[in-house]
Amino acid sequence: MQNEFKIEWRHINRKTFMYGTKLQFREEGAYFENPLMPSGMVIHDWHMITDFYSDKTIPSLPILKRGHRYTLTLNYKVNPPGAAYIKMTFYRKNDTEISYLIIKEDVSEFQFPVEAYAYKLELINAGLSVLHFQNIEIKELSANKDEMTDSEVSNAQSKVEVMNRVIAKARGRNGGGADG
Repeated sequence: MQNEFKIEWRHINRKTFMYGTKLQFREEGAYFENPLMPSGMVIHDWHMITDFYSDKTIPSLPILKRGHRYTLTLNYKVNPPGAAYIKMTFYRKNDTEISYLIIKEDVSEFQFPVEAYAYKLELINAGLSVLHFQNIEIKELSANKDEMTDSEVSNAQSKVEVMNRVIAKARGRNGGGADG
């Protein structure tokens, strides 16, 4: 079964860059204008997991399946062309970073890491003046059941036998045990 998700930009959050920004939410998407914004700054971000108490927002990204492959399609127009990109960061359950991807192409493929618990997307400025953002599409690629994924192969090869031993004999008097 293939899942398709559309990620839209319909609100601002703490990370949305608003200093000197003209931002309009229209029916066809978001219009962002800020020719003086420094390159490398996050324009907006989306999270799979949020804390409503501190973030005051709900999650805006779908839950992805570990080890599955997806296509990510960027549906936005930017002036000058190529002046924005997406950073996709993957996190463990303890909120430590596993890895990240820099996505500059309109369509790209990625695999959600097996050890990942959550992820976020950041839209980053690379010298833009105007951005017309429609959406970002994430689509699950159909998997062939006969093929093993990289993660399944590595897990099959890394089987480790664990041996538990219970020592029932206590140390003698001179051995530093409970009696001595």
